[in-house]
Amino acid sequence: MDAIQTIAIAKLVGDKAEKEARKGIVPGTFPADFVLHVTGSLDIGDDYTRRVPQKGKPWELVAVALSHLNGVTLESIVREALSADPKMVADIKARADSAVASIKGMTETLCAGRVKADLAAEIVPSLAMRQAA
Repeated sequence: MDAIQTIAIAKLVGDKAEKEARKGIVPGTFPADFVLHVTGSLDIGDDYTRRVPQKGKPWELVAVALSHLNGVTLESIVREALSADPKMVADIKARADSAVASIKGMTETLCAGRVKADLAAEIVPSLAMRQAA
């Protein structure tokens, strides 16, 4: 397969569909022998740069913060984190990212252009399947 074919198949299936399909398959070894006909187009955008905070090391930040606590407080924080509201966690993460950015600054990062897909696919019966029918 070339790069365009690989991207087209990845866009057709996607991670969610793969994970959902996996739920319906029991462990074992299964033959995979089919022909797939894909039609449509891919629109590959230009690469672009984006300003991002230089990466902090979140586990190091957590380790330093937790080192200032006693055992009881540490256990309490762990319990609270397990049941924390995702919005609160996102807010704290954003504040931590901002703090890291103010200390380390921003950097330009090259990002690959976005890929938009307008595709359709169908399984094409193989010659062996047609002869067996």
